[in-house]
Amino acid sequence: MSCEKKEDTPESSGTACNDAAFCMDYGTVNKSGNATLSEPPGGRYRIYWENTSGSTFEQVELDIYASATGSYSVDTNATADKAVFQYFSNTSGTNNGVSGTVNVTQFDPNGNGLSGDFMVTTQNGTKVTNGHFVNVKK
Repeated sequence: MSCEKKEDTPESSGTACNDAAFCMDYGTVNKSGNATLSEPPGGRYRIYWENTSGSTFEQVELDIYASATGSYSVDTNATADKAVFQYFSNTSGTNNGVSGTVNVTQFDPNGNGLSGDFMVTTQNGTKVTNGHFVNVKK
């Protein structure tokens, strides 16, 4: 499975992740699969993805500090109207997002879920592109 990027603008649709709920290109490696939505303390919504195949463990926590559709800047500080991105791997450790954008195009946490797209640059310079979350639900 791979994410498909249409023209120059990431677009959230039912096929953005080939029917998976989450996908992204982490550097040159595509990551995709199921994702869940939760509401941890602190006024945020978390989109959580993990891969536990074989001896590999990796996860993404994408926290959105807002409760509406819109465009949110990725930041290292957890503040209102921002987003925080964190990638973790048991082989390379934690890699936090330092810049980028999360676009929430559907905000319905108690119904159809959250949908949108994201692009992030991490603290070690890894580019996260073609990021999509589609109907991610609790």
